[in-house]
Amino acid sequence: MKIDTFFFKTKTHKVLTWRGRVILLVALVLLCMLSWPLVRWSVTRYIYHVDDVQPTSRLVVENWDGSIQMFEGAHHVAGNLGAREMFSIIFEDDYADVRKRHAYILNAWAVGIDTLHLTLIPVSKTEPKTLHIGQGVLEFAHQHQWQDLTVVTFDLHSARSRKAYLLAALPYNISVRFIGIPLEEIDHTNWTKNGTGLAMAFSELLKKIYYDLFVF
Repeated sequence: MKIDTFFFKTKTHKVLTWRGRVILLVALVLLCMLSWPLVRWSVTRYIYHVDDVQPTSRLVVENWDGSIQMFEGAHHVAGNLGAREMFSIIFEDDYADVRKRHAYILNAWAVGIDTLHLTLIPVSKTEPKTLHIGQGVLEFAHQHQWQDLTVVTFDLHSARSRKAYLLAALPYNISVRFIGIPLEEIDHTNWTKNGTGLAMAFSELLKKIYYDLFVF
């Protein structure tokens, strides 16, 4: 049997035979399996970036919805750094709503944070949110004459967040550093292990591409 007729059959034009389709499918599956470690490494490197330098003890938590898990991770970071004060972002609409504002504080208290030393920083929910959040935090830092701060954020969001904050810090000459923490027990080391992690990473990948192309 000729190779050409093994892989193709001719109707009005050449099309793959069932043998050719099976072989092509197997080849694609093998290619995906062999290239997956490279894809995983590339995606992780693109959306995850935290600083190697020593973080400062002035912590700003990127806690968009007052998540207990984010506060828990930030509390652990604060304990390691010996930080007493903590700051957390909160969207302006939530800050204006007394019940939502209290819910943020109660979630922080629930994980052991000294809420007497917790300050909420109201930030805009205007799109693109990450850019406006960074600007809001840096304006707050400038108003309070800070020289440095460390952002604690979901580590699969860290590269996009880091770029937004560093851009916002340029006019003020404020040093900004980053620490990434897990969310829902998912981080840059295990996001490929389940559907939730894959969905989180894919969502962040799309947002990072959008920010790099149209925002930054």
